[in-house]
Amino acid sequence: MVYAIVLDAEGKVAAHSRSPESVGLSLEGEVAQRAAAAEGLLVQETEMADTGGSIYDFAVPVRVEGQRWGTVRVGLSKERMEAEISRTRRELGALTVVILVLGGVAAALVARRIVRPVRQLAAGAQAIARGELNQRIEPTTSDEIGHLAIAFNHMAAQLFEERTALEAAHSELRHRFEELADLKSYTDTILASITGGIVTVDLDGRVVTLNPAAELLTGLFTGEVTGRYCTEVFAHAPEVVELLMETLASRTGVAGLPMTLRRRNGTSIPVEMSTAPLKGTEGKDLGVVGVLRDLTHVRELEEQLRRSDRLAALGTLATGLAHEIKNPLTSLRTFTRLVPRKFLDERFRQTFQDVVPRELERINGIVERLLELARPSRLHFAPVRLPLLLERVLELYAHQVEAQQLTVAREYARDLPPVQADQEHLYQALVNLVANALDAMGPGGRLTLRAGWSEGGDPWVRVRRRPHAQRVRVEIEDTGTGIPAADADKVFNPFFTTKADGTGLGLALAHKIIEDHGGTITFRSSPGIGTTFRILLPLAPDPVPA
Repeated sequence: MVYAIVLDAEGKVAAHSRSPESVGLSLEGEVAQRAAAAEGLLVQETEMADTGGSIYDFAVPVRVEGQRWGTVRVGLSKERMEAEISRTRRELGALTVVILVLGGVAAALVARRIVRPVRQLAAGAQAIARGELNQRIEPTTSDEIGHLAIAFNHMAAQLFEERTALEAAHSELRHRFEELADLKSYTDTILASITGGIVTVDLDGRVVTLNPAAELLTGLFTGEVTGRYCTEVFAHAPEVVELLMETLASRTGVAGLPMTLRRRNGTSIPVEMSTAPLKGTEGKDLGVVGVLRDLTHVRELEEQLRRSDRLAALGTLATGLAHEIKNPLTSLRTFTRLVPRKFLDERFRQTFQDVVPRELERINGIVERLLELARPSRLHFAPVRLPLLLERVLELYAHQVEAQQLTVAREYARDLPPVQADQEHLYQALVNLVANALDAMGPGGRLTLRAGWSEGGDPWVRVRRRPHAQRVRVEIEDTGTGIPAADADKVFNPFFTTKADGTGLGLALAHKIIEDHGGTITFRSSPGIGTTFRILLPLAPDPVPA
């Protein structure tokens, strides 16, 4: 420091370290004037008048409670400052060199201490990467490197245990895979050996598998249909598509539905198809499986059986016809033999005129009913309301119902629409059934007439129908003597009757009329309890050609 000067508020010297005699005076010169007027830190470079050396003049105003009190000036020698700065630089440079040398030595020592364990860790990691998991590094220190070595050893041990577990699991999975492969091969062999055709589709309706029997039945190949929609694959067989998609939507299988399978080449074969939902583990839905059974041989056997039945029925028919015609023919033969001897007898001629025409009419009636049973029906379909038709039948027998003091119960469904039927033929069938029911009951019996919807199929006979076909049900129930079990298979045969004066053609005609309408007629009977005849009719049957 060259000098220190304190100036008062008027710029006069209040104190001077170098010239005490200048106290109270105002310093002259441009540097002094700028320093006295400085409002902030002011640094000026000037020359000393006595020595000629350069100095730095620092001026700072002094304020007390916001008022300017004066100014403090300090002069520093430039040469000495630069000399001190140079010395300080040299000292700092030397200190830096010493620090760098010491830091390098310390870094080398630390690196040597760190690199060796790290190299061991790297070598161990490479060995683990090669699959050598039985690695271990002995920790030499308790610092972070030692903790890292302990963690590495723990990791290696865990990896070794996991690999051992994985190898065991792999061995188990391989064993299970071999078992599954054997099971699949066995299952494929079973599917290939099954004579029935098996088709499976997934939840989207795409074909998944066809076994060889299905390929043979459908004329398709697994490779060309796998993954395609069944609606496209079986476009030529819509009944198969309808049944598969219905089962897929309802999750309910269908058993033993007869149909005609149309192949891609245009040929057709009779088959029986069953479907069922395809379930996986835990009941998960996988799709639908369909089973096709070729009925060609069955149909041939059925045709042979029908021919045998027709021959047997023809023999029964001939026997019954001979029996029915024999009695009137016997009377006619007796009268014709007596004509030459008793022609002049008035009483004989009167008896002849009464008996012969009646017996001839009886023979004619039998022949007419046989012809009606044998000839194709000419049906005229029109809307028919079954409850009204049943009421018409009851009107016909109202006197007999009243005479026998019978109770009549009516159970008609309110939402039952008209059916397409030939009213007169259907009326004739119902008349025969009601007549038999009335004849089977004594006084005080109960006659029940029902008309409603079919309840998903006949429990007494499997009804051959298309899916979703709407059918109506008519039941005639009596509380009569019932039909013996030995006669159950003869009920609809011509000339079979348990009545003393019956011809045995009523139920046969009723059976033919119902079949001509595309329906079925069945019965159940309990001796001593009663009999129920059930008729199932489609709403709109295909008329039988005349």
